[in-house]
Amino acid sequence: MEAGSNTLRGRTGLPPGLSSLQEEIGFVAICSMGQLLFAIFLANGFVNQITLVDALGLPLSYSPWLIGAFLVANGISVVLSGSAADLANPKHMAVGSFVWLTICWNVIGCFSVHPSRKVLYFVVQAMSELAVGTLCSSAMSMLGRVYKPGRRKNQVFSMMGAMIPMGFAIGAVLGGALSADLQWVSAVIAILAAICTAVACWCIPARQRLRPEAADSDNPTLGDFDYLGGANLAAGCGILIFGLTQAVPTNWTPYTYALIVVGVACFGLFGIIESRPLMIAYFLAYGAFVGGCNFYACTFFLTIQNQPPIIAAVYLIPIGVGGTVAAWLVSKSLHVIPGHFILIASMLAFASGRAFFMPQTPNTIHWALSFPGLFISTFGPDLSFPSISVFITSNVPRTFQGSAGSLLITAQNLSSAVFTALAETIGRSQTHAIDKSLDLEALRDIWWFSLASSLVGAVVCVAFVRIPTSEERDHVQ
Repeated sequence: MEAGSNTLRGRTGLPPGLSSLQEEIGFVAICSMGQLLFAIFLANGFVNQITLVDALGLPLSYSPWLIGAFLVANGISVVLSGSAADLANPKHMAVGSFVWLTICWNVIGCFSVHPSRKVLYFVVQAMSELAVGTLCSSAMSMLGRVYKPGRRKNQVFSMMGAMIPMGFAIGAVLGGALSADLQWVSAVIAILAAICTAVACWCIPARQRLRPEAADSDNPTLGDFDYLGGANLAAGCGILIFGLTQAVPTNWTPYTYALIVVGVACFGLFGIIESRPLMIAYFLAYGAFVGGCNFYACTFFLTIQNQPPIIAAVYLIPIGVGGTVAAWLVSKSLHVIPGHFILIASMLAFASGRAFFMPQTPNTIHWALSFPGLFISTFGPDLSFPSISVFITSNVPRTFQGSAGSLLITAQNLSSAVFTALAETIGRSQTHAIDKSLDLEALRDIWWFSLASSLVGAVVCVAFVRIPTSEERDHVQ
């Protein structure tokens, strides 16, 4: 039996922790579900940003909280669960997260879309994203342990990166189709999470199979958890995003300034404690992509062009197509082209997509500018995520894969929330009102801000980032 298993591994490249190709497919698919669900939640908030504020009885200026609520929770969850996945059993964390997502919150979410229950709605969003953040962290930990640096790992992480644009397209269509019955969005996600629970129990290997060559003494324990660093980063996430998001609705009252100062101070303290460089380029470009461009592209479709949610959702489908193409390209390129060249290309894609929105008018046809802009911009995250994730997880020991992977996911989630809040502030300063939709000039200011941020990210990559070509080797020890 063992000889046959070794023959199979030699022929297919199957990693030691997995017993069959079918189990590997299920394992990679279930590890990618955190990214997919994150994008589904995000896209639903994008296409229903007008419908949801009406359904919850909120002013339009509170629309950034539709994604801010779960981005804050997701960011905090990823920060803490990244290290926890290295210390505890990541299989138990993943299965528990799917159960939490199914029973505790998405079932409750079916009854939360009502003006009298708007607080419950935001609690549901936040609690759901605690589970999604844990899924992302545990997935990075498990994939990083199972796959050693090489082509197969490049393909797996490229597939995981493709889940965001694919999930975004699925979530947009789901949210648009069910915009008249928003409670069914939560019901569909609950059903999907229930299916994933059963699949996860079958295909995720036990912990000893995730790292079969390690001795028990090599595994970190709860005593190794970085409590001080985690507390500072979690506090920084929550306080900074809350302060930025509340600034416009409260007309920048003194307490919002105080929250922003305290949040920035927490991040500064985290940097001193950890002595790690910040992922400046990725933070700038990804945040501008989600919060500075795509959210307000949907605003443009819904308010300036007066399209219904389902049409806005269809407009976003190119993101799923472009992301899949980009993921395939990067999986074939990481072992040939140095990663920093791929990263620079991703920054240019981030920026190019914004440029297509600058000349937009209420009567511009979708195929002329919006379609190519969305298609090109989605190459940004799907070129950058695999190149960065493969690099950082390949250059830390197997026992710290969750911590390394969570750094990347924290950067993208936090930047999305921060840039959405900053973009809303820029737009409202142009509109000079908090109770009406942003006009076209305000949206153009936001897109200019997004373009500039992406270009700064490209400059940082050119000047400071160097990622070698991916090659077959073992993890560092």
